[in-house]
Amino acid sequence: MQKRHLPPLNALRTFEAAARHLHMGRAADELGVTHGAVSKQIVNLEEQLGLALFRRIGNRLELTEPGFKLLKASGNAFDQLSYAIARLEGQAIAGELRVSVPSAFAEKWLIPRLAKFTDAAPELKLSLLSAHASYDPAIADVLGDGLDLAVRFGEPVWKDGTARLLSHVGSFPVCSPVLLSGSEALSTPNDLLRHTLLLDDPAGANWRRWLAGAGLPNAEITRTLYFQDFNLLLAAARQGLGFCLADELTAGEDLARGQLLRPFRQSIEHLGAYFVVLPPLVSPAARAFAEWLEAEIALFMADPAL
Repeated sequence: MQKRHLPPLNALRTFEAAARHLHMGRAADELGVTHGAVSKQIVNLEEQLGLALFRRIGNRLELTEPGFKLLKASGNAFDQLSYAIARLEGQAIAGELRVSVPSAFAEKWLIPRLAKFTDAAPELKLSLLSAHASYDPAIADVLGDGLDLAVRFGEPVWKDGTARLLSHVGSFPVCSPVLLSGSEALSTPNDLLRHTLLLDDPAGANWRRWLAGAGLPNAEITRTLYFQDFNLLLAAARQGLGFCLADELTAGEDLARGQLLRPFRQSIEHLGAYFVVLPPLVSPAARAFAEWLEAEIALFMADPAL
């Protein structure tokens, strides 16, 4: 293993503090040393690297381009080291955690189980933000607005984080009981084509895949309604506006209550899947929440009654 050629850790720590504050005196106060000690560490570091890290303009400091790059790298490294030590010491999960989740996933699956996590982390200030699904691949940044992690349904095209698979889902038709009574009753999947099909993707690709799997590869879909928000899709299905493709995570409660019925047993693996998206630097709280999500979904998929 190659030896790492790094400047002294104390010099890097001093530089990082001075670069954050852009002020030698405030860095000295933070580190508990003298202004002269900070200045000397910076000069020695610049000499060792052969680079100017600051521009000194009167009493002000400005970062050079190499200084800006080193600040970003050293800040991330110190944060990651701090997080790792906190996990080694078994510190309680505390602080703030900002999580963005699809509204249907939050309402139908996450919130009924959330107390399991919050009871285990009573010192954590958790904020859940609603995320609306989008099928525009150009909208690929999901970790803005100070988010610590995000849950998304779709394909892992997001640019600003690492997507870890939570679960694939099996999709099947569901509808209001009113669409299965009297003259509206269904006998075969072909009868679905008499009704409005509710879409969660604009082109209806998932419905075409389900119909093909049910023996109707060339089915002509003529009546559709598209909903970008899956909660609205489920609401439309409950109101009897048509049939939608749903899964156990988001439709399980409605199925259990009889508000939605499942007329056919055929199921397809949806084109999208649930992912947790994590930034390059993961806090202990975000890591704990992601690991809890993965474990809870694994339990649910093994037994949806849980």
